[in-house]
Amino acid sequence: MESTGISLKTQILRGTVILAGAGVITRVLGLYNRVFLANTIGAGQMGIYQLIFPVFMVCNAICCSGIETALSRLTAAYAGQGKHGNIRRLVKIAVGISMLLACVLAAGVYVLAGPISIFILKEPECAGCLKVLAIVIPFSTAHSCILGYFYGMKQTGVPAVSQLIEQICRVSSIYMLSVSVFTGNEAGAVMAVWGMAAGDGISCIYTLVSYKFHVYRLQRHLSERHGRTADRRTLFGQLMGDAIPLTVNRLSLTMLQSIESILIPAMLKLYYTASGEAMEIYGVVTGMAMPFISFPSTLTNALASMLLPAVAEAAAKKDYPLVRRAVSKSIHYCLLIGILSMSIFILFGNSLGMVFFKDEMAGQFLTIFAFLCPFIYMSGALASVLNGFGKTRLTLLHNVLSVGVRILCVVVLVPRMGISGYFWGMLAGSLLLCGLHTLRIAGICGISFSAAKSLIFPCICAAAGGYVSLAVYRYLLSALAWPQLVVIAIPCLCMAVIYFLGLAVTRSL
Repeated sequence: MESTGISLKTQILRGTVILAGAGVITRVLGLYNRVFLANTIGAGQMGIYQLIFPVFMVCNAICCSGIETALSRLTAAYAGQGKHGNIRRLVKIAVGISMLLACVLAAGVYVLAGPISIFILKEPECAGCLKVLAIVIPFSTAHSCILGYFYGMKQTGVPAVSQLIEQICRVSSIYMLSVSVFTGNEAGAVMAVWGMAAGDGISCIYTLVSYKFHVYRLQRHLSERHGRTADRRTLFGQLMGDAIPLTVNRLSLTMLQSIESILIPAMLKLYYTASGEAMEIYGVVTGMAMPFISFPSTLTNALASMLLPAVAEAAAKKDYPLVRRAVSKSIHYCLLIGILSMSIFILFGNSLGMVFFKDEMAGQFLTIFAFLCPFIYMSGALASVLNGFGKTRLTLLHNVLSVGVRILCVVVLVPRMGISGYFWGMLAGSLLLCGLHTLRIAGICGISFSAAKSLIFPCICAAAGGYVSLAVYRYLLSALAWPQLVVIAIPCLCMAVIYFLGLAVTRSL
């Protein structure tokens, strides 16, 4: 029993550290990219850039989301049996099917860019962006499939490095385009999509080369000792048997999320009447405020990625006490990160928006949407636990209900309340999602939860840290002529230090 516990902790910790390290660097680069784009193309063009992602998400769900997960599962199973010939053949089948779908969809998006932008997205300016997005789809598809292989082989290094390469290439490409091809008033949302194409293309090449080297090394050190390689028809049936239900589930959720993303600017136009103002607000929320809010989720997402296989392994051995400890600790840490992030954004959101985006509206939305932090961070970890138990359909149902509540609020509240209606929809949907996940997990393995250690003490520590950091901020603002970034960074760092020191003290109580 003890060895299993050590194995679980090691697996979660090592994978989380690798993915979180790459994720933090990637998010920092992505945040810089958002700031650069906001200052270069403006909030309105940021809204147009964000509006093409529903189309990209639907294409990604059809081409590779289910196939990637199915490939990962089958790769892990065959790797445990030493049947690496089956794995190589599976990868070829998966990439072949995904690329065929990707090429068909890419051609459709390119040819129908005009009608899609006018009749579906309700924004004619999206047509040029969609034509460039068609180039991204095949690269992104091949990249995702190969990453499914590496996740199945428990090789997190290649996915981590590919994240970094993609973001570095995207940021550098956008910068070079802004000073060469797109200059002055010509810079717009299309420039951002070209940067996206460059990042996905180069990271795709990297993963393909890494796959070839990995297979070559395996062939040199391993031999096929477990019978002949299965025929293509058998492997195709196994892959599609897993992939089709996953794709249908993922596509259903993606379609709902895409409908929500398309409805938001349309409903905002009913409230603000001016189309330009509505698109600007949509760009600020989705392109500036929400990426900032989700930045700390790098840590919780990495934890969630490693929870799924770890929980699945422990559940298969019926070691529910171990699963309960892992789940309870994960919820505890997600709440700690969420409360700290929420406090920082509430206190310093306005200043952060002005420092990074030079936009007062971005700061206001950072402050408002800060209340979502604990629920957004926790829902990812809880979903991974349910998926680890094999409850993927239940996870889908919970997500559909949550998105359904958000869509209802977008349709009913946004035309009457503006962007505030979207916030209340997000909050209601997040609360519902976390509540449903928690109740189901508690029914399966139970959850150990201490309100004092996970809520009361963290809130007290956050209040103490906020009081001191605000005093530090006022002093720096009035007494010293330091750069704005330094003036805001020191109080935020001060608050984090006081927060974690306070938690360390209360832990012993």
